[in-house]
Amino acid sequence: MATPPMLDQRAGTWDRSRPDPLAAIAVALLTVLGIALALGGILAIYDWRTPAAERPLFFTGLGVFGSAVTILVLGAAVRWARSGQPR
Repeated sequence: MATPPMLDQRAGTWDRSRPDPLAAIAVALLTVLGIALALGGILAIYDWRTPAAERPLFFTGLGVFGSAVTILVLGAAVRWARSGQPR
C-alpha cells in the first residue's frame, strides 16, 4: 500500500536526529517547576511555623512556568515566520 501524499516528507523539514534546544530548555524549566511544586507541598504539609516561604516559592514556580510556555510559543512563532508560509 502506498503512502498517502499528506504523510510524505516535505522539503525543508528539520533534522529529527538532532534534539530541539528550545524543547530541552522547556523540559528543564518544567522539571524545576515539578521540584518547586513538590517542595511547596512538603512545606504546606509539614512546616506550619514559616508560611512566608510559600509565597516566594509560588511566584517563582509561576515565573518558571510562564518562562517555559513563552519559550515554546516564541520558538514556534519563529519557526512559523522562517518557514515563509504566510496564512
